[in-house]
Amino acid sequence: MLDALRNSVGSWFAKILIGLLVLSFAVWGIADVFTGIGSTSVASVGDKEISAQDFQRAYSRELDQLSRRVGQPVTQEQAAAFGVPAQVLGRLIAEAALDYEASQLRIGVSDEAIVKTIQETPAFQGVNGYDRNRLSQVLYNLGISEDEFVMQQQLVAERQQLAEAVIGGIVVPKAMLEAFDKYAMEERTVEYLVLPQSSLTNVPAPTDEELAAFFEENKGNYKAPEYRSATLIELTADKIAKPENVTEAELAQEYERTKNRYQSQEQRRIFQISFPTKQEAEAAVVEMESGKTFEDLMNERDLTEKDVDLGLMNKSGFLDQKIADAAFALKEGQASNVVEGQFTNAALFAKEVKAAAVQPLEDVKDELRGVVAQANAADEVEDLFNEVEDARAGGSTFEEIAERFDLALINTPSFDASGKNEAGETVDLPQASALTTAVFSTDVGVENDPLEIGRTGHLWYEVKNVTPSRDRELSEVKEAVTADWTDNRTAELLEEKAQALIAEVEAGKPLSEVATAEGLTTATSAPFTRNGGIAELSGSAVTAAFSGPKGTASQVPGNNEDRILLVLTDTTSPAFMTESENVQRIDTQLTGALESSLLNQFISQLEQTEGVRVNQTVFNQLTGLDRQ
Repeated sequence: MLDALRNSVGSWFAKILIGLLVLSFAVWGIADVFTGIGSTSVASVGDKEISAQDFQRAYSRELDQLSRRVGQPVTQEQAAAFGVPAQVLGRLIAEAALDYEASQLRIGVSDEAIVKTIQETPAFQGVNGYDRNRLSQVLYNLGISEDEFVMQQQLVAERQQLAEAVIGGIVVPKAMLEAFDKYAMEERTVEYLVLPQSSLTNVPAPTDEELAAFFEENKGNYKAPEYRSATLIELTADKIAKPENVTEAELAQEYERTKNRYQSQEQRRIFQISFPTKQEAEAAVVEMESGKTFEDLMNERDLTEKDVDLGLMNKSGFLDQKIADAAFALKEGQASNVVEGQFTNAALFAKEVKAAAVQPLEDVKDELRGVVAQANAADEVEDLFNEVEDARAGGSTFEEIAERFDLALINTPSFDASGKNEAGETVDLPQASALTTAVFSTDVGVENDPLEIGRTGHLWYEVKNVTPSRDRELSEVKEAVTADWTDNRTAELLEEKAQALIAEVEAGKPLSEVATAEGLTTATSAPFTRNGGIAELSGSAVTAAFSGPKGTASQVPGNNEDRILLVLTDTTSPAFMTESENVQRIDTQLTGALESSLLNQFISQLEQTEGVRVNQTVFNQLTGLDRQ
């Protein structure tokens, strides 16, 4: 029994018990059980009490874990909104119910078994096996002592014994496995045609009455959104940089520091003719020594410049070092002797030689001036940020701050939550996405924390005006309403046509004949499963294909604005094999589900039988609910 328990530490118990203990809390219901128990305990099950200290520790640990997951501290108010207090209490109550039942049944585990389980825990293993230092580090991070940990492991082992007695040995019936396997792996094939909107020859324009009725029915879709305008102060290095203040000495120093950026290496455009053998290459070189040009050699071999041009490259650009060395030994217009390269025997010609060059300081002064000015300004940004924050704390307005520190004051036009103005155009805003979200998360007169721009920049903002959302008149959006009505009516007419055509199929007419009459063609799909689908068929078409027996005809929405008409032509059920990967996966999932359901029912029954009591006052104090 103990060996089985140790083997299960990291498997089903961790997966089932941790998640499902919370479910039991929902079973007995929070509203009916919150009654005073006249003690400092948070709750009790039978004679097992959950102390305020135990609840506080579990609750704090849950908040810490939640904070790490979301990447920011979670307040008690936020935790209450997520239902965290009830979840933690529910888990502790379920554990207490198991502990109470285990004590009633006198279930126990020896100290030796607990020690062995701890020493075999993977988290505590070092290079040479069990490492006590790792255990100490984990316990330190959890904030519990070794004695407390051993006691917790004792309780966990007892709960595991009890849980295993309840759910151990559950086997999923073969009939259930076979049914689930067939559902997942059955394949179907359909004959189908796509009925496009272009098959409609006459979609009428809406009458004024139809347009007005459609507008009234969908008026909420055409509401003018809320618009807001804001005042901004942007503080970045480039905004406060003063290129005119950069000295000649600073320019010279920056030029020397970054001189490599303004140097270009020697480059050459090389023509290369390759020869199958060294002898042929030597013969070609002799011909050039006798008066032939490199171009003559190219013409004799029907080669164009495109065929021989290696491009303008520096020496490191050549793949073959021998070719590179020979190429850079040539003068412009000079041909080489035979070059025995790594991959070929070749003759080279230096078509163009571009000497190495250095841009003088005078040519790059303007660029350097901006670079140095921004670097100098970056050192000033943080100091200026602190001064602006001090001024805000002292009650200065944005206008006063901008004037005092020589910063630009930006008054934005009105924009909606998507950053667009009333004409539907995107407004040019700094940090547009973050700023838009921030502006619509505050209100007029509220002092807001600045947004960050890059690593050193800052953006202060305050809402100036709010124009509430309003219903638009039909005259304002008539063009959009007309387009929407037309799209809606087109879809209705296409569906009506599809229904009429599928009725012909259901009456016995082959789908191919229906397609021919409409000037369309049918196709036959590849076999597909419920979850596999097929690219040409929409999700609705896949669902329809599994809605009935062979011969079932359906019409459904397609992948675009079209409709799909289909007829189920074939079904294939897989042979049931218990060793298949799919059956094994289903078996694992169903076993877990059955174990989960049974264990949860057992815990719920324990809570109802033994009685659960919760001290509402203490619970509210520990979770901050008494302050809401």
